[in-house]
Amino acid sequence: MSTSFADTTAGQPLRRIAVLGLGNVLLGDDGFGPMAVEMFRSLYECDSNVEILDLGTPGLDLAPYLYDADLVVIADAVHPREEETPGTLCVYCDDDLGLSEAGSSQARSSPAQLRLTSHDPGVLESLAQLRLAGHAPSEVIVVGVVPESCGLGKGISLSVLNTCLVAVDTIARLLLEHSIDCRRRRDPIQRTLWWLSGSA
Repeated sequence: MSTSFADTTAGQPLRRIAVLGLGNVLLGDDGFGPMAVEMFRSLYECDSNVEILDLGTPGLDLAPYLYDADLVVIADAVHPREEETPGTLCVYCDDDLGLSEAGSSQARSSPAQLRLTSHDPGVLESLAQLRLAGHAPSEVIVVGVVPESCGLGKGISLSVLNTCLVAVDTIARLLLEHSIDCRRRRDPIQRTLWWLSGSA
């Protein structure tokens, strides 16, 4: 599901903002990303330059969605670090991902691992391609959750489901902190969460 708009107003280019959900909805908690962006779309409305997309598992086809963006917020399931337990919300910025000069050396020794499944080359590879070409996004923030189970047909676990609304509000807060208009809808629009079989 997507929401996208024109890129200009009053003759001036708008900043290009993307809110992207990554993950396979058939692999349990790996479907956190698609669920989070769909709930965000249902509960919030944003400036006309904000693109809200459930991309599933795009692999290196993710690159066009990141191309020359000013801000990208990615919702995704992440590997736990240290004592993080299932359902823990994690927010990673450029330094954590090794995307800034200051954070690159630290990230090489302990990078944020964003993908859980072997079928997806992931975010970092797409960003590396764009960086080499000079078209990487100006800023990337990952809103992640530690999964409980990513087994085929397992469904979203209760621990991740309980964290999802917090993640949605976190995405909205991050946009507001970047001076991007993001308003909670008075009347939420219908969610498209077919893979939850009516449980959300």
